[in-house]
Order: sequence, then structure tokens, then C-alpha cells
Amino acid sequence: MSERFEAAALALDAYERHLLGDLANGHRTDHAEAEGLLHSLVVDLINYGKGNHLDVVDLLDAIIQARQDRGGALTNPRYSFRLNTEVQFRDHGTEPHRGFITELKASGLGQDAECVLRIPGIIDPQHTSTASLEPATRMAPLLTRTCRTVFSALDAEDAITDLLTKLPRGRGDADTDTELLADLAELSAGLATWSGTKPEHVLNHLRHRAGEAHHVPDGLSPAARRAAAGFPNDIAALLAGEQPAPSSSSRPDPPGPNQRPHLM
Repeated sequence: MSERFEAAALALDAYERHLLGDLANGHRTDHAEAEGLLHSLVVDLINYGKGNHLDVVDLLDAIIQARQDRGGALTNPRYSFRLNTEVQFRDHGTEPHRGFITELKASGLGQDAECVLRIPGIIDPQHTSTASLEPATRMAPLLTRTCRTVFSALDAEDAITDLLTKLPRGRGDADTDTELLADLAELSAGLATWSGTKPEHVLNHLRHRAGEAHHVPDGLSPAARRAAAGFPNDIAALLAGEQPAPSSSSRPDPPGPNQRPHLM
């Protein structure tokens, strides 16, 4: 039994004992008891998080979506990848890197899609196909001093980018500088371990992304830019400062403000 698995079992022990007292057949020996207790604990954790303004629901959504990405009996995970999915190469021996899908282009119905990956620490985009990819092992959570607990590699990338933009450029509070630098060091090391690169390369890569953030209209966050880029419509063009292409829709234009519909 792994250390984290045992820690979860101990948490259920305490939760069960607090609610039900000592049981002859507890969750460790009764499958039905374990399942019911686990469901109850998850619900209570969601309510606890909501009551204390903690982001639990988004984490659960991400875990559920990651499970869907891995596919099921009727789903081939090679065809179910989405933008920003955390992926790794199936052949770990020749390609140990992990990253995020930034572009997808289907070749045809039922065929593998061509895609582009962003690997933290490697500036050049990597081109491959979904046939060579699989859902990535999740990054271990990291507790930071200056922002939040980071639960995923994508979250770590955003946190590093945000911290780089907040890092004082002149002489500032020494304690604040120390905490920021410590968080940057730990986050970049964790993300580099996950992506298969080096911490200094991760920082150089994300420093470039942090610099780009200053040129985004309205100071949009990296998450907002990713969300906009995920839609095949005018949003990405607007963020890039381009004029959206005119719509090719054949639907008639709506009536003007002074036009009234004819009464039958």
C-alpha cells in the first residue's frame, strides 16, 4: 500500500469514527460501507470547500474530465483529446516529455488527429499525432507561499506565469522577494520533473509567456487566453488584435431598431 493510499484510508478511518463510532465492519473490510462513506466524504468536502471559499468543484471537474480523456469501453482515448489536455508520449523510452495540446486537426472521420504540443521548458512547439500520445500522469500538488495550492501541471504553469509578472523589478520587500523566489524555484522544479525538462528551461520558457501577458488586451489571464483560443470563432482573433472575418452565414440580417414586423 502506497503512502498516499494509506493516508486516504486513515482519513476515512477518522471520518468514519467521528460519524459512526467504532464499527465491527468498517470501510476497510466492507466494500459497500467504504463506497457509501467515500461518497459522503466527497460531498462533505465540496460543502466544506464552498463554505470556506475553497476551489474544490473545479478540481473535481478536472479529475472527471481527465478520466473521460482516458476513455472507456466505447471510447478510444486517441480520439477524445481536447485542447489543453495534459498528455505524454506512449513510447516513454524515446520521448519522456509531457505537455499540453495547443492545436488539433482531424485528418478524417475515425482517423488520428494531427496536433501541436507545448512542453514546459521547450520553446519550440512539438508536432505529432494523437496516435503517439496518451493522457499524462498527473503532477503532484504543490502548496505555495504566495498564491495557492497548485493541483495540476497546467495550474503550475499559470501560477509561475503570474508570479513572474508580480516579481518586483527593482528593490522591494526582501521577505516578499524571498517568498516569490522560493515559490518560483519549487514550482519550476515540480513542473520540470513532470514535463521531463529542466527548471531553468521552464522559467525561461514561461518568462517569455509572462512577457506576452503584458500585451494582451484588458490584462487577460493565461487561462482566459487559453479559453478564447479553444473556440473556432472570432474570440481568438479579437484577442490577437485582428479584425474578425465576416460571417458566411446565409441567415438574413436582423431588422433595424426602427423597423417593425408586419402584422398579419
